[in-house]
Amino acid sequence: MDEPQTWRELLGKVTSNPYERQRIADAIGINAITLTRWVLHKSNPRQDNLRPLLETLPTYREQFIELISREYPDFLETSIVEDIPPEIPSAFYARVLHAHTTSPQLLRAATIRILILQQILGHLDPFEAGLAVIIAQCVPPSQGKIRSLRITQGRGTPPWERHIEYQTLFLGAESQAGQAILSGHRIVIQSKQQKLRAFPTHHVQMEESTVAYPILRADRVAGCLCLSSTQANYFTHIHLDLIRRYADLMVFAFEHDEFYSLCNIELGIMPAQSVQQQILAHFQRRVTEYVLHAMQSRTPLTRPKAEQIVWKELEGELLSLA
Repeated sequence: MDEPQTWRELLGKVTSNPYERQRIADAIGINAITLTRWVLHKSNPRQDNLRPLLETLPTYREQFIELISREYPDFLETSIVEDIPPEIPSAFYARVLHAHTTSPQLLRAATIRILILQQILGHLDPFEAGLAVIIAQCVPPSQGKIRSLRITQGRGTPPWERHIEYQTLFLGAESQAGQAILSGHRIVIQSKQQKLRAFPTHHVQMEESTVAYPILRADRVAGCLCLSSTQANYFTHIHLDLIRRYADLMVFAFEHDEFYSLCNIELGIMPAQSVQQQILAHFQRRVTEYVLHAMQSRTPLTRPKAEQIVWKELEGELLSLA
């Protein structure tokens, strides 16, 4: 059977069973005859009736969104406005500024990042439909150029884990985040098929749409703010405008020396996550070995400093694999 070309044809297919038609009508709060009139194009629904239709038929949600948007081009934007405020609350700007001015220097960056990541989840995914937000930070260079990014912090709603930073990963020019850094502009992917074509190395099965937004201060970059949704075509103009503002706000979460000139970005190629995991699994052991060796030789070495050394070693090993 040919695929429905309009949302009315799809609705007619779904409601061909009278019991199902009545169930949908009851869920939306309308008469079953009204559904039939929509199918036959004898009447037009109010857009506030179309939202419950999507919720009543989750299996067909993405198909309905695509077809409804052909007849009502502003449908998705209007729906999003109803779900999320189009502005970052002014009170949240005040919270970030307060954290920036009062937090101890060693805790300031992590505190602000967590504040912003949690705010993004609550703002852009209020019903926890499935959203992940991560920070991929430029790995400080041993000399000269920035060769990779590393996931340093992240938060998510199911099916993602709440704390994503425990699944650290190096990203290079083969990644969506890497290309956003290299171009200095956001990159938006709205479907799994598009992601597989453009960035197959780091595709995640539950991802449908993704955004990578560089964290910029003038012509210097600290990393990338990356979002992944379980829903295709999730990121509307409203979402993207909000993400841009959150990326601007994320500038407060980095020290001055953590920003690098775009001219000094020369990302290499990183292997897939499955390959990286075999090497990254030994991270803590290697850090401990550095600390113990320093103690035995009576050379001062803090654990954070040892971690930086090991991260650089791991970056080099992974780059050499590619």
